[in-house]
Amino acid sequence: MILFDQEKERNDLFAGIVNRCYYYWRRRCGRYPDIEAADSGASVVLVTKLTPTKAGATCYPVAEMAGYNAGNPVICHDVEKHYMDIVSAGQGMADPKLAAIVASKAPNTIEQLEKWDVHYERENGDYYIFKSCFSNYPRTHVIRGHGEPIVSAMLKQIQMRPQIKIISDGTVIGLLMHNGFCRGAWGYITAGEKFIIHSGAVVMATGGSTQAFERNLSPNDVTGDGYSLGFEAGADLVNMEFMQIGIGFVKPVTNIFNGYIWAGLPTLVNGFGTAFLDRYVPPQITARDVMYEHRKHFPFSSSDHSKYLEIAIQGEIADGRGTENNAVIADLSNLTDDYVKNIKDDCGIHHMWPVTREYLGSKGVDVMNTPMEICCFAHAINGGLKIDENAMTTIPGLFAAGEVAGGPHGADRLGGNMMVTCQVFGAIAGARAAIWAVLNRADKIGKDSNSEAKESLLRKNINARGRMKELQKINQRNLLVGRTESGLNQVLETVKLINSQIESSPCGNRVELDNFALYSELQVTNFIAYAARLRKESRGSHHRSDYEQRDETFCKPQILNNTMKDIQL
Repeated sequence: MILFDQEKERNDLFAGIVNRCYYYWRRRCGRYPDIEAADSGASVVLVTKLTPTKAGATCYPVAEMAGYNAGNPVICHDVEKHYMDIVSAGQGMADPKLAAIVASKAPNTIEQLEKWDVHYERENGDYYIFKSCFSNYPRTHVIRGHGEPIVSAMLKQIQMRPQIKIISDGTVIGLLMHNGFCRGAWGYITAGEKFIIHSGAVVMATGGSTQAFERNLSPNDVTGDGYSLGFEAGADLVNMEFMQIGIGFVKPVTNIFNGYIWAGLPTLVNGFGTAFLDRYVPPQITARDVMYEHRKHFPFSSSDHSKYLEIAIQGEIADGRGTENNAVIADLSNLTDDYVKNIKDDCGIHHMWPVTREYLGSKGVDVMNTPMEICCFAHAINGGLKIDENAMTTIPGLFAAGEVAGGPHGADRLGGNMMVTCQVFGAIAGARAAIWAVLNRADKIGKDSNSEAKESLLRKNINARGRMKELQKINQRNLLVGRTESGLNQVLETVKLINSQIESSPCGNRVELDNFALYSELQVTNFIAYAARLRKESRGSHHRSDYEQRDETFCKPQILNNTMKDIQL
């Protein structure tokens, strides 16, 4: 057992929890919280599910580049335009105060990362920028190698600070509470060793929950632990029905199918070699119109005609006309240099298509001469633990940053905005948590009231991986594009069934951390499906095929908390 319980550490310690998504102090938090807390004078314990360079979505190799949004403060109103784009894409669901913080602080984070040796793509001596998803103006900077350069830079900074202690291969199982305040956390190292951390503040940076889906663009460690932990402790959740769904390559490689590729008008056929998009497109528009609209953004959105691409792909697969890999085929052979050169470019294809070809070529894939199988993937959650301007959740002493935090984004999210949001609110969370720990010294050690039940859960003899696959399959069919009342009810019933099977399973002596991952994904699936069922409209990334239109009756964020009896497992 690792126990941090000296008087000084119990009162002043800042505990950082990353739980496998090290990207959430990497990809989605840039690892800012621990650095900022340490630089503010706090003692820091950083818990990661895997080793620092192996965990999380940031370094997961599914994209040739990372988009990083920041307005140019030298150009009049450019930062203000960034704010307006965030709010517009959010469609009434993004918190304006948090959006303003992201836009105003974004330029400074670029300067900071460059000082730490993160390089941005340049063209003719200046930053290369393009107009990314849902943006009205070009501001998205490019980092080759996705988030790995940020990961490497942050790790170097962490290693330079001896006041940051790291627990690798650790999974946080519960939060310690006292009088409504968060006072630390406990969990297990993969080898079965228990740790307890008593602290003045905790920053949750656990990432998203896309492992709940059969097709996803994240590594196996992204299992929604933070949503589950925060909810059980009493934190509010917001916007959980909104999540980014995107088209990605399935075979011969897993990779994001970036929106700008659609400007090349590739040929789409199903598993029988039959073109199918025209059958899903309304008579007043064409398949070309749909693809050309989708060149503006990678994620699915119900807000424009591009939606028919995901609807068609999902429909062909659901009806049994997909390939043996449950995908359809995209023929990209027409995207020659001469062809691409003549495309009217407002989406970045001229600059980025060669980057894509080079990147996939480095993986042994000749993208222009290989039938590329594609399907719909779960990409990211737009909601999460509700935070304020200080990155604090509705639980005093519990802070959140990155994908686990809800509020900065809404129904749709600007391309490149998650990474910058991680940097902005990661820094805020770390600095504010350090101050909080000093001003709110713990007079008593916190406890987890659910610790006994969780210890029992960890020792259940269940087929966690098999049941996870069952959950992923039902979510893939019913929680992506084309949500319906009956489909959502089916998801909720499956969650209850699996949970009852867990509860009735016998206990052994061995600690099984896969059990907790399954339980977390069951919780998060429950949150998403419950919120999606309440929202009887289509808005941005949330698509109800039984309520196709946007309804202003629902123009407000939905809050979930553990006082709602029917949402609890």
